[in-house]
Amino acid sequence: MKKLKKNKQILSSFLITCPVCGKKGFSVKQVLDDIPYFGEVLETFASCKFCGYKAHDILPLGENKYPKKQEVFVSSKKELSIRVVKSKYCSIEIPEVGLKIQPGPESESYISNIEGVIDRIIDSLKTISVVKHEKKKDIEEEISKLEKAKEGKSKITIIFRDPTGQSAIIRKVK
Repeated sequence: MKKLKKNKQILSSFLITCPVCGKKGFSVKQVLDDIPYFGEVLETFASCKFCGYKAHDILPLGENKYPKKQEVFVSSKKELSIRVVKSKYCSIEIPEVGLKIQPGPESESYISNIEGVIDRIIDSLKTISVVKHEKKKDIEEEISKLEKAKEGKSKITIIFRDPTGQSAIIRKVK
């Protein structure tokens, strides 16, 4: 096991055939990490050096039997730095925008901050707007509301619901 930063250890690293392009250039690395206020997780990072396909997953190793509902009220840029650990089972809701994102079979776990969560949602909405031409105007309004919240010009509430209790909102302790 190779030691990394403070709490990280590489458990394995290997090269396989890419599921997208079929070339043997898909690098997979599994890292054991201990996240403050959350616990131990197994992170898997994978990427293809040929086609650029990437995958990432986080598996909490601790046990939490209780569902969690956590809310972050974003009223200024200050809240954008709040850390988020989102499991693949977590749904996200933003009532002010009319958004409810349910996890599906391809849902990913990730560690980010509130700004990163908003950016992921905006990117997803942009992708959807390409396919759903008839909803383009509504989607552009949703994106505009999210951008204004990032700029501190409007207020939103982001609700995280995780039936497994594996997601976490980590506010800095002073």
